[in-house]
Amino acid sequence: MGRLGRSGAEPDAHQQRALNACAELVQRLDQRLAESAARGLWSLIPLRWLQGTPANSVTGLYLWGSVGRGKTLMMDTLLEALPPNTWRRVHFHRFMLEIHEGLRRLKDEKDPLRRISREISSETRLLGFDEFQVTDIGDAMILSGLLHALIENGLTLIFTSNTPPRLLYQQGLQRDRFLPAIDLIQRHTEVIHLDGDHDYRLEALGARPTYHIPDDAQAETSMRALLLEIDRMATLGANTLHLNGRDIPVRARGNGVIWFDFEALCDGPRSKVDYVELSRSFHTLLLSGIPRFDVESEDAARRLVELIDELYDRKVNVIVSAAAPANELYQGDRLAEDFVRTASRLHEFQSEDYLASAHRP
Repeated sequence: MGRLGRSGAEPDAHQQRALNACAELVQRLDQRLAESAARGLWSLIPLRWLQGTPANSVTGLYLWGSVGRGKTLMMDTLLEALPPNTWRRVHFHRFMLEIHEGLRRLKDEKDPLRRISREISSETRLLGFDEFQVTDIGDAMILSGLLHALIENGLTLIFTSNTPPRLLYQQGLQRDRFLPAIDLIQRHTEVIHLDGDHDYRLEALGARPTYHIPDDAQAETSMRALLLEIDRMATLGANTLHLNGRDIPVRARGNGVIWFDFEALCDGPRSKVDYVELSRSFHTLLLSGIPRFDVESEDAARRLVELIDELYDRKVNVIVSAAAPANELYQGDRLAEDFVRTASRLHEFQSEDYLASAHRP
């Protein structure tokens, strides 16, 4: 509870309301945990055995507003005030990939969504969905059943979104089948609009360079600092990301933000499908060590072209360190025309208009 409000930036009136709602939610969750512990069961049996009906689940939060209004910061502030083994924070697109994988794994089950929800509830009491946005019909058709099963298992849900609940999946096919999901969100969360003109994300990104020359220790220090400004709970150090059946080495990873070395992402068996999933799953990508390209490195240059195209189309924020200015990176022949576009986009990534754009997962 003591950490609520210590965000590093003075909250405005809208954020203060959200912080107050976060504090109240923490109190309700603390009370629920204390009640469980008082029965002497909390640390002894699986969480799902302690969970009740939808009526007994703690009402969550739905924080929505334009880009950079501090929605993720509010959610992180709340989560930091809770015991670390009681919550999980996940980018919504990544979560739905896990759900679809679970459905394939349990294809012979009569009600796989209930089984998956029980598995989730055995590991956590609160789920935080960052960048909640529904554009895929496959997600839309199962969301009402999934949300109902999660709430039925006593899970508290927190959402951050650019869209109010009533406008979710607004132009989607068979939207009538999605409407029960909207009803569940509105009944089981407090909906708070984070309004205002101050763009905190742009403030963080605009305060530091996003294209570093050369790729040296100073560039790494600056990129590390920026990553921690975006997500102060990011995991630093060697890690891996499992993507389309392969593990990709990662330098650091947080909620919606990830950091790769160029070789890991572009100088190996990567496909455009990998880049599509990355651009949907992360709103910010850091890439270290972009080299100069010649006729011996055409394949790596082509992968960079494909990666930048996908990141640009999804409005992912991109921070890089490179051996040269963007228009001097490519010295080959085969991709000369394509790389003009890539260099232009690497330049545009640094513009205020681009940095202020909303991610398109």
